[in-house]
Amino acid sequence: MRIHHVTPHFLPDRGGVESHVLRLSEFLVARGHEVVVHTSARSQTGASLPETDRFDGITVRRYQPVLRLGYYLTTFHPDFSGAEVVHLHGYGLLANDWSARRANRLGVPVVYTLHHGVARAEPTALARAERTIYDRLVGRKTLSLASGIITANDADRRWLETRGIPGVRIRVIPTGLEADAFEAGVPARARDALGLGRYVLYVGRLQKEKSVDTLLRAFATLPPGGVSLVLAGPDGGEGARLRALAASLGIQARVRFLGEVDEATKRDLLAGCEVLVLPSFYEAQGIAILEAWAQGRPVIASRVGGVRELVEDGRDGLLVPWGDVQALAGRLRQILGDPNLGTALGDAGVTKARERYAWSRLAPEVEAVYESLIRPAPAQAGNA
Repeated sequence: MRIHHVTPHFLPDRGGVESHVLRLSEFLVARGHEVVVHTSARSQTGASLPETDRFDGITVRRYQPVLRLGYYLTTFHPDFSGAEVVHLHGYGLLANDWSARRANRLGVPVVYTLHHGVARAEPTALARAERTIYDRLVGRKTLSLASGIITANDADRRWLETRGIPGVRIRVIPTGLEADAFEAGVPARARDALGLGRYVLYVGRLQKEKSVDTLLRAFATLPPGGVSLVLAGPDGGEGARLRALAASLGIQARVRFLGEVDEATKRDLLAGCEVLVLPSFYEAQGIAILEAWAQGRPVIASRVGGVRELVEDGRDGLLVPWGDVQALAGRLRQILGDPNLGTALGDAGVTKARERYAWSRLAPEVEAVYESLIRPAPAQAGNA
């Protein structure tokens, strides 16, 4: 098959969507498919990137943005010549809205992976108004053009069905973990390099919807000494505010801002942490939770979105209400004061990650979606 992906950013940019597209594309190339990734010629840092590139057999075509007003409000016009399937990544992205209409005019089936989800509640009145306008004027039409829609959770599936999307078009397929996520990290390597002892870890972008400020406030209630807080991930616009908050809380000496780290370092950090905390306002799935589980570590997360379907509270992780500083502080004390609990939660998590969330299991399900659109099942003899 000739499969064309559309994603707002790709390598060398890194993030959840970028990693998903890379891992899926690598699987498809290994299976003998031709894979093209269409993306922006401007990186998230604003740097210009070459128009064409190759990564491990994946063809990358980059386009100068026709409109560039941030991650969501950026569009470019891909060339789908030769495509048998167009796979869009990320709901609410103008590049995908244009691409769905272009592919539809060409008669090419569209698969649409939502990633950030559609069932999410927006955090402010303005965001809710913008979302309502987008859904009504653009988003629902784009969804209706998709022959197949892939989402990470059942809440999205229900949202889609109540808005008229036939259930037969919807597949719940979470983002998976590649085999290297299960390679054992080396805790001593991270601790020695950073001069760390015991530490609580956050992995992800420093952006508003991740609610890292809640984690800082909860951490500030812990007794000083003995435990640090490590934040690993690129600045999504909140870095300066979070550093100022740490200073105002008097914990700046106990908080380490590492910025973006490579995969090997991330595994080392995960393997050595006391607990991974994901305090987000919303997560369609929560890939960082799976990455922590792959290293056998416990997690604390907000009871939101797809996390409620992923984590079994008290069995393989601990859940708290979003934004509840005291509840999060209490869970941190519980984990830090009971190493046996952390071990038990981490052991249950790694078992679940291996059995349900390996890419080797999930990627073939995506491939099957493509095949069902290109090579529909033959009609039953009785229905001919």
